[in-house]
Amino acid sequence: MAAIFPPALGAEDPEGGWKSAESALRKAILSKNFEVAQRLVGELADTDDVRGYRLILKYAVGGHSYDLDRLAGRKLVAVESANVRKEVFSAVSRGRNAKAKIVLLAVLRRWRDDPLAMKTLHAELRNPRKEVVFATIRLIRELDSPELSMDALIDELGRRERRPHDRIYFDLQRTLEDLSGYKFPVAADWRNYWKGRKGGKKPVPKNTGESRTVLFKRPTFFSVTVDSDRVLFIIDVSDSMKIPDTVIQKPRRPVEEPGRKGRTVVVKPDGASGSEKVPVPKSKLVPRITRVKHELLKTLAGLPTHVRFGIMKFNHQIGFFGSAPPPLPERDKPIQHAAAPALLQASKANKQKAYDWVRTLKPSGATRTDLAVTRIFGMPEIDTIYLLTDGEPRDEKNQKIAPEIVLTIARIQNRFRKARIHTIGFSQAGHTMQKLCRDLAGQNDGKCVLLD
Repeated sequence: MAAIFPPALGAEDPEGGWKSAESALRKAILSKNFEVAQRLVGELADTDDVRGYRLILKYAVGGHSYDLDRLAGRKLVAVESANVRKEVFSAVSRGRNAKAKIVLLAVLRRWRDDPLAMKTLHAELRNPRKEVVFATIRLIRELDSPELSMDALIDELGRRERRPHDRIYFDLQRTLEDLSGYKFPVAADWRNYWKGRKGGKKPVPKNTGESRTVLFKRPTFFSVTVDSDRVLFIIDVSDSMKIPDTVIQKPRRPVEEPGRKGRTVVVKPDGASGSEKVPVPKSKLVPRITRVKHELLKTLAGLPTHVRFGIMKFNHQIGFFGSAPPPLPERDKPIQHAAAPALLQASKANKQKAYDWVRTLKPSGATRTDLAVTRIFGMPEIDTIYLLTDGEPRDEKNQKIAPEIVLTIARIQNRFRKARIHTIGFSQAGHTMQKLCRDLAGQNDGKCVLLD
């Protein structure tokens, strides 16, 4: 197919006119001929005409193809024309396609020296689509410039802090802390700090005894804070979860001296008159599933009532709390999985039902991490996932599943969803599992914890 646009046309019309150019690009994208679409985008950009960039923004940016989006983004980043940049600003502020917005927000981040680009980027903190806000906050964090973003972040935190706290609220707090190196509980304190810093003053340590701000300790799952109100816990119940690991138990605190509240007994060396043995850490063999059940029950107990949660269990089958269990596998028949239910409010009654369900978990079968990750993205409410596993992915015949398959599933499915995936693994389970946990968390803005 001959090139529609002669090279280096400058501001001249393309061969066949702009309507022909538009028709060709639209046809290539609708037919999913992305190789042709990429070539046409390159030729449109080479015209260096605002009309060409309008067509790129209208048709080529929108999540149709990863490579097409990347090419369009690179072409736009290189633009210095004020008129073309105005088209990008308009596409971000007025556009309704969340995928296109997320692609273009990454372009705005590269224009950090353009005040209008930063203003447009910061305005998306108020976007009604939370995946757009997640992308905006992460890009602001990557900018790593307090001077550019602190005011916008503080204003948005103040707007949201009177509502029930969700992931956006906690992401705003985290980003403010990352940019400043300080930590304050409310927007008013952040505003005072930033006003003083711009005036050349260091923040004065606050007398916590005079503070009227009531802070509640957030629940954690194996030390990873629950920083969202739409969460899913994914628990590996494969056969290897029966394995007992050595767990170090902390010694109990020394007993208080009778009649002297708050004062502890000083323990003398063993053998001295009237002395006690110095408490030392003890080790205990605990099955992995028992350890996980205990931790998950504590986490569920601490969830605030406004949080909505779900629990998935997986081996070679997928099951959910709140859903009918899947039928047992039959020979020569496809394995069936449970239907994904809606998330449930963390009410007292729902927590009790969850406790009862968690206590029934029993290890068996294979480790189909790929199935578990695939099912995550069929649940639209979720924005934060806690994935616990103890082994490398394997199928029902004990054949290894390449970790790259799991990572690719998450990368494709989560590209515009922007769910955060935290991973928890067991150090004893081997290098492949550890690397998968690290890579999956790192790829999806999460934390990785490896249990001893």
